[in-house]
Amino acid sequence: MGQHGSSVAHGGAPGSTDAFLPESQLLDSPRTELETGREPFEETASGVGQLDDKEKKDCEFLWSFLAGEEKELDARKRLLASVLTVCRLRLEGRYLPDGKLEPQHEALVRKKLPSYRCPVMSLGRHAVLAITARSNEDIARVGQHLRRCITYICSLAEMQEHDSFDAPLHEQMLQSLDRVLQVRLCLSPGFANVEIILQALLPCTKSNRVRVRRCAVERIVSLRNLMGPAFLMGSSSQNSESMADIRLLKEMPDTLMGQLLGHLILCCAEEDEDIRCESTETVQAIHSILAARLGYKFGSANPNLYVEDGHWGHFCAPYAAWNTLLVGSWLRPTERGNFILTVLEGMIQPRVSDTKVVASALDAVLREEGSQLSNVPEIVQSICDNLTSDSNALLRDIMIKTLLKITRLDPQRVVRTMLRDISWCNTSLTVMWQAIVSESSLAQVVVKNLLLEQPEPSHSDLHQGYSCNHNLAISHAMHTILHLPSSEECVRLFMRKLYRTVLLKIFFILQCSQRGCFNLRDSDTEENMLPVKEIRNAVECMRAIFRHRMGDSLVEDIERQGGWDMLMSLETYHTGVAVLTRALQNTGPLCCAAVFEETVVALIVRQEHEIGTMAVFVELLDCVKVATIMERIGSTSILSFLPSYLQSQNSVLRDLATTSLVKLSAIPTMAVILQDLLPEIMQQLQDADSNIGAKAMTVLHNLLRVTDRQKAVPIALQLPKLLLPFFLNESSHVRQLSILLCKDAMEVAGHTRRAEMKKEVRNILLPLFFHMHDQDQSVAQASWEALLCAAKLLKRKHLRYLLKTAQTQRIGECLLMGHGSRADQFLEQSLSYLRSPQEPLQEAAVRFIGLAGQHLRDGREEKLNNAIEALRSLERTGSSSASTLVAETIQLLRTLLGVSPLRYRLSSMWERRLHSLRAGWLRCCSCAQG
Repeated sequence: MGQHGSSVAHGGAPGSTDAFLPESQLLDSPRTELETGREPFEETASGVGQLDDKEKKDCEFLWSFLAGEEKELDARKRLLASVLTVCRLRLEGRYLPDGKLEPQHEALVRKKLPSYRCPVMSLGRHAVLAITARSNEDIARVGQHLRRCITYICSLAEMQEHDSFDAPLHEQMLQSLDRVLQVRLCLSPGFANVEIILQALLPCTKSNRVRVRRCAVERIVSLRNLMGPAFLMGSSSQNSESMADIRLLKEMPDTLMGQLLGHLILCCAEEDEDIRCESTETVQAIHSILAARLGYKFGSANPNLYVEDGHWGHFCAPYAAWNTLLVGSWLRPTERGNFILTVLEGMIQPRVSDTKVVASALDAVLREEGSQLSNVPEIVQSICDNLTSDSNALLRDIMIKTLLKITRLDPQRVVRTMLRDISWCNTSLTVMWQAIVSESSLAQVVVKNLLLEQPEPSHSDLHQGYSCNHNLAISHAMHTILHLPSSEECVRLFMRKLYRTVLLKIFFILQCSQRGCFNLRDSDTEENMLPVKEIRNAVECMRAIFRHRMGDSLVEDIERQGGWDMLMSLETYHTGVAVLTRALQNTGPLCCAAVFEETVVALIVRQEHEIGTMAVFVELLDCVKVATIMERIGSTSILSFLPSYLQSQNSVLRDLATTSLVKLSAIPTMAVILQDLLPEIMQQLQDADSNIGAKAMTVLHNLLRVTDRQKAVPIALQLPKLLLPFFLNESSHVRQLSILLCKDAMEVAGHTRRAEMKKEVRNILLPLFFHMHDQDQSVAQASWEALLCAAKLLKRKHLRYLLKTAQTQRIGECLLMGHGSRADQFLEQSLSYLRSPQEPLQEAAVRFIGLAGQHLRDGREEKLNNAIEALRSLERTGSSSASTLVAETIQLLRTLLGVSPLRYRLSSMWERRLHSLRAGWLRCCSCAQG
């Protein structure tokens, strides 16, 4: 091949591109060895069409240049001219080299593509691939180099201000590029080719340089009439006779259409008139594509649409009237999502001046209610990122309106994104929550979805991470929403869920604060102030709920009771919940029943303990029809959570559980169900908190009489021993309950397990006798009743006679009569009552010690000395009247110490005989009276 032209060096300023350097530096691709035999076009064009001399030379030059080492500027221009020629011939059908290439030409086609920094060589190589229909052989490799080549050539437009810029050469490169792209799309209108081209051109449309943007838009405009078939057809084979492999766009990825429309709309909003006009024309052309695709969807178009037959323009003509506005329903969900995301991210750029165009486009795409939309998380995140305080007011308004429309279309994903993907510390988030609940109807949808995002709490998940941050995010959202007037209707509709959810949120944040689980992501927030602030915000949510539902007066009433302050601390949280729940009863039975049912369901399905929910459950037991609600939910379901609360390590939860059982056991239908909890309730009698034990006694009292005998009797046999410590409790109520429960146990087990119960009852005879002297009359009366029941069980007629005739002073003597062997046990029980804070009990114990001392047998001297020492302690601390009695008893015991054991034994025998005679006489008297 001959050399053309002379070497021309173009010096470039710093920063100039390689495309305008000397050819020796430009062409760096390796030489391909080709034998220069007969001219390639002669054979390849055979039988196709007659070429003139210039056309033949251009075809020959294309192959020889790519195989040789042409380096002059004129050679580059000549190559570009040959590219235009061969592409034109190929489009006219007069140059068809595919399938007729010689081996050396085949090797040239398959040769490694040159770097994008050799744009002229790259254009020649891509021209060869295009005219030989080899563009789909290795689409990934071809696409990589073609995208780089397009981007590089477009970027050269910004060099026009430099002296080294060769405008004619650049213009030739653009013309050649346009022709190569046209050939690719016409000969192989597959979606992959469109994607490669647009992925290179679209980034250039948002360049900071107006010339680069103009260059990219011009390329898109030049291809607009060819994009339709490519977008509607997946592939097309010119050699296929039936065209059976045509595929509609529904089979193709639909991510690019939205991006293309988005970038073009932004270009329509530019100040540059050329870019604006050309972009508008291209948008109209794309409308035709969408209209045609819609025709395919509804079957109104001929599916055999061929590019070569010229049917495209005729096909789109009926839809020309639709091309004035964007129509959201024409776009698929992914296309709509990509369009919105592209516009939102690009409209903040300085080049976008006409915000009305942007606003109209977004409104048109989001106009249809119920339409699907993709990319929601990315769109919401983009709005949040750009919704800063210093952003343009018009753009902020567009973003807010867009967020509102997206929320109407897909509220669940919008709410989920704002909770999970955006930091709750983000200042823009508050504005976004306020925006999407500004309308009452939309606020209801948002709050409903917000409640669905409420995680079931797990105390094991209290750590720095998702759990705490997610709960804080929900708390912040509710704090923002519930203080708006538009949320009033939401409170009325979702009161049952809101009440429990907010209480749960307060409790969770309290625990996070206590355990130091806050994940601080706001550098402006002081660490020591954040927990208090978050707790206060959560409590303020509850105040807002009560204000919306019941007015300011009730909020102030709760304030006077200290309810709001109680919610600020874990120690008083459950008390505060009780105050609020009692106030909730002012809303009426329907609201309380709904909240109660929601609470029961929550307790059933949860696996972790939560104090607030139990507190609500306990307080509402007094004001709802428990039996009716539980019958609807499932009466036995209550057994699924109460046992775990009774066994909780938390004393507050145990107390709440026993309190609920007190109320439930008073309901006959519920008492029958609760009998299966008797073992767990029995365990509460040993609780360190006597208040819990007292409530357990009330529950047992309610349940024993309605429980099946087989279940009740084993429990009753254990009660006397378990209840004995409560006889000395400082609370008179606890003493009374324990004594009456002993009476219940005797009555329940006395018939079927009499022998076993008698053993247990003998241990409580003396304490019952002492408490007949209790200062509290109710305790004394209960003791009298229980002792009378014991006498009946033990068949002690003499004791029953003394009780009925109120001969209290003689009961102690009666207890010892015939039971001298139990004197040791009685003496030990009596000594414990010397420490009683009640003087009447002390005096009763002192008198009985004097009687018991006379009946002691083994170890008599040691036991008498121990009794004397105990009495001396009481003598020093007791009252004057008690001291006199103690002194007399000590003297009696000392006298007993001086009596010899033999004499004492004889004396005791005589005393027992007299007692027997006296007892017989008393029995006769009682029988005569009976």
